[in-house]
Amino acid sequence: MKKRIFTILKWTLVTAYIIAMLGFAAKEKQKLVCTEIIIDVDNTHKFIDKETVEKMLITNSVNIDSCIIDNLNFGEIEKIIESNPYIKQADVYSNFSGQVFIRLKQRNPVMRVITKNNTHYYIDDECKLMPVCTNYSANVIVVSGEITEDFFNPGFKPKSFNDSITGDVDLHKLYNFVNYINSHELWKAQIEQIYVTDNMEIELVPRIGNHIIVLGNLDNFKYKLGKLEAIYKKGFALTNWNIYSKIDLKYSNQVICKKR
Repeated sequence: MKKRIFTILKWTLVTAYIIAMLGFAAKEKQKLVCTEIIIDVDNTHKFIDKETVEKMLITNSVNIDSCIIDNLNFGEIEKIIESNPYIKQADVYSNFSGQVFIRLKQRNPVMRVITKNNTHYYIDDECKLMPVCTNYSANVIVVSGEITEDFFNPGFKPKSFNDSITGDVDLHKLYNFVNYINSHELWKAQIEQIYVTDNMEIELVPRIGNHIIVLGNLDNFKYKLGKLEAIYKKGFALTNWNIYSKIDLKYSNQVICKKR
């Protein structure tokens, strides 16, 4: 019985101590002043930097330096920073030393799209549109050709405009195709540009070689590129690939190489 009473008293004292310390910490936090702002931007791209964030805070009348931390609305500051089209996520928090941390993750483009009207966009790794940046250009594959603003609409289907169109390129299919290119060691190094023809078919511009690769529609694109990989590794080891102007992969059982 005495042992049980002792245990209860012990835990009562521990609980009281914790409550007292939490109350003390809360009171101290109410007086805590920001002594330092630490802005950390991931280094995947250079769309934004520390100075950009500082300007955003000044523009939105957010004063953190020497401010009482308990008066700061971290959620509102995160919303302000995330309004920048190049920022994917902002995390703002503080410690008991008076430091305020702003951790930023930038959006990650996977391709650059140039429309018929010469308007440039990025498509990020969530298949969302993002603007290009005047101060920085991401090293990503370029997509150009017969692309209009309608292409970015969620309901866009190429054949809904013209029954004679033979291709099937829409934003979602293009996004999946580009992700495959970017994940493949050979094609990431070799494919420089994707061109969408007026029939909404795909042509590829390689980094090495003066030929154009005709892929056609995006059906079975892995199989088609597999045929091309075999030619690169075996066929072109025996001949000069620069004698060809076009390599056509559209047909399932053959590859047609057109000489200059």
